[in-house]
Amino acid sequence: MSNVIFEIFVKRNNATQALIVKNADEILAQCCHFATIINDAHNVAKFESKNDDAKAGTDAIRDAIMTDGHFAWLYDATGKPNKKGVSKLIMSDGMRKIREGMLFLADENNSDLFIAWVDSKPNKNGVCDFANIKKAIKPKTEKAESDASESDGESDASEDAASNASDTKRTPEEFLEWIFNQARTEFGMTAPEFMTFIADSKEGQAVYDKVA
Repeated sequence: MSNVIFEIFVKRNNATQALIVKNADEILAQCCHFATIINDAHNVAKFESKNDDAKAGTDAIRDAIMTDGHFAWLYDATGKPNKKGVSKLIMSDGMRKIREGMLFLADENNSDLFIAWVDSKPNKNGVCDFANIKKAIKPKTEKAESDASESDGESDASEDAASNASDTKRTPEEFLEWIFNQARTEFGMTAPEFMTFIADSKEGQAVYDKVA
């Protein structure tokens, strides 16, 4: 079975919005298929551990995706060897963006926004990737609301700054939990995915080299 997401966003390197609109139903169907693979992996972890809060690890998710086969192309890079000298397949930055986009569109609320965007007029032009799809379908915040937020000193940035300034007794465990929550909120990453990003990605290595 052909994969329209691969054909549009990988093979072509970029996608016109008209092409995305034309294949919208198939894009959504494949995004839901991908999310189901990952959810099934999490359900297996919950069943095996008898813990409803359990999540599948990076290896289990990779195995599930590779076993399904339809999205194996996401793993287009090789990570650094571990202590046993074994290098595992990982996603490059571009593939990680596509993964995040698929999980984003698989969410029911975002799917509805995507459908509304597809049905909107006038016809769309230009180049689009999954990151731009997120920006395109998300409702824009009214300027008045933004101005009011800034005048009241209640912007996200000021709240974060205030929190950081006042929370002087945060434990290392609490700080780590905050980092994971930030990764999940801003990038849709699970804790195992974030750990893989830190340990295996070139960006994580670059940050480590900088602060080590």
